[in-house]
Amino acid sequence: MRAILSFLSNSTNSKYFIALLPLFAAILFEGHTRYLSLRLDSPVLYLQINMQLLLECTPFLAAHFLTFKQTFKNSTLVWLTGFILYPLSVYALSMISSLYAQWHYLGVECWLLCTLASLIWLISQQGMVKNNDFLTKWFNSFISLDNVTLTILICWAFLLAGILNSHEEPLLNQPFELIFDFSKLLSEFDQFLFYFLQLIVYVVIIYSLYLINRYVLIRHLLANYGVFTFVVASVIFMVTLTPLLIAILLALPINDLPNNIANLTPSGNQNIFSKYNYQFMFFFLLISTPVILAFERQQQQSKFNEIAKQQTTMELKLLQQQVNPHFLFNTLNNLYALTLTKSEQAPQLVMHLADLLRYTVYEGQKPYVLLEKELNYIRNFIELQKIRSSNKCSFNLTWPNKLETLHIAPLLLIIIVENAIKHGVEPALDKTKITLSITVDDNVLTLFCENAINVKEKINQQGLGLNNLKKRLQLLYPNKHSLTTIKQSNLWQTTLILELSNDKSYHH
Repeated sequence: MRAILSFLSNSTNSKYFIALLPLFAAILFEGHTRYLSLRLDSPVLYLQINMQLLLECTPFLAAHFLTFKQTFKNSTLVWLTGFILYPLSVYALSMISSLYAQWHYLGVECWLLCTLASLIWLISQQGMVKNNDFLTKWFNSFISLDNVTLTILICWAFLLAGILNSHEEPLLNQPFELIFDFSKLLSEFDQFLFYFLQLIVYVVIIYSLYLINRYVLIRHLLANYGVFTFVVASVIFMVTLTPLLIAILLALPINDLPNNIANLTPSGNQNIFSKYNYQFMFFFLLISTPVILAFERQQQQSKFNEIAKQQTTMELKLLQQQVNPHFLFNTLNNLYALTLTKSEQAPQLVMHLADLLRYTVYEGQKPYVLLEKELNYIRNFIELQKIRSSNKCSFNLTWPNKLETLHIAPLLLIIIVENAIKHGVEPALDKTKITLSITVDDNVLTLFCENAINVKEKINQQGLGLNNLKKRLQLLYPNKHSLTTIKQSNLWQTTLILELSNDKSYHH
C-alpha cells in the first residue's frame, strides 16, 4: 500500500495513471456485463473474464497511453493502430479460427466503449479544443454533469432496448441473456423502436428526479435552509412522487404483463405502494446527492481558480508595466546628459535606446521569450551604460554558451542589472566595477551580480526594482526560483537561480 501511495505521489506517475482510468472503467464495465449475462455464481469465472478482457485490451491501453504521452511524433497513427487496426485484426482472426472466435471476449461493445473513453479523455486533456473558443464552450457544455447524466441514461435505454430486441418475448421468457444482436437492430428496427421509446419514458422520469434533486433540493433548500429542511423535503418528495411515477411506468405497454411475471419496475409487480419502489427512490437520492455535491464543489473550485488566474494575470501586467517606465526614464536621463555635453556618442546611444525600446515594446509584452533574446537585451543595455559612464565603470561579464531553446519571462534579469548600476555606479565618486555572471546548466539559470556600495550610506537595495522582481518570480516561477541578496562590507551581491523551460507556452 505504501508503494502504491509513493507511486501516486509522483505527479508524473499520477497523471499517467489517471489518464488510463477511463479505459479501465470501460473494460471493467464490459467484463461485469459479460459475467452477469451468464447468470452464474463463480468468483473464479468472474476474475477470469475480467483478466482475459484486460489482457485482450492491452493494445488499447498502450495506444491510449502513448498518444497521451506523445511519445511518438505521429501520435494519431499510434492511436489508429491501437483502436482501428488491432480490432480489425481480431475480427479477421475470429473469422479464420473458430477456436479463437469461441475464446476471445473482445467484441464491438467493448471496442466502442474503449474508443469513446479514449477520444473523450484525449480531447479534454490535450488541448484539441482549447485553442478554439466555440469548440471549448461546446465541449465544456457537453461534459457538464447534466449532459453526462442524460447521455448515460439515453445510452442505457439504447442498450437495454437492443438487448430486449435481441430476444423473442424477452419479458415473458425471463431470465434472458444480456446480449445485443446488432443484426436484429436493423432487421427488426420497428420492434427496437417500440422498446426504445418506452424506455425513454424511464429516462425522462429518472432525469427529472435528478434535476429536482440538484436544483430544488440541493441548490435551493440545502444551500439556503440547511440539512434538516433538505431531509424533510426529500422525505416528502420520496413519499408523494414514488407511487405516482410507478403508476406512469405501469401504464406503458412494456409492463402489460401477467401478475406472475416480473415487470420493469423496482418492485417487479403491479403494487405502486410496494416497499421496493420506495427503496429505489431512497437509494437514488442517497447515491445521487453526494455525487451532485462533489460536482458542485468541483465547479465552484474551478470558478475560484479562474478568478485567481485572472487576478494573477492582471497583477503580472501591472508589475510588468512598472518595469518599462523605470527603464525609459533612466535611459532618457542618460541621453539628456550626453546631449548637454554634445557628446559624439549621443547618436550611438540613440541607436541602443531604439533597440532596447523595440525589445521592450514587442518582446516585453509576451509571457515568455527566448533566453537568447533576453540576454541580447541585457548586452545592449550594458553597452548603453558603458557609453554613459565612460571610464567610470568596468564590467566583468560572463555569458552562457549553449542556450538551445530555453524560454524566460521577459524583463526579469534586467531588474538586477539596473539595480546594480543605480546603487553601484551612479553614486560612485571613483572608478567602480560590476561583476555579472550568467550560467546555464541543463534548464537551470544562475545569475550572480556584484557591485560596490558606499559603506557610509545606509543603502538597502530592496527598492521598487527588487520588490517588483520578487513578486513576479512568485507569480511566474513558484517553487522554481531562488533569489538571495547579501551585503558584505562595501559589496552588494545578488544571486538568482531559475528553473527554465524549453516550451514557450510554459506555465506553472
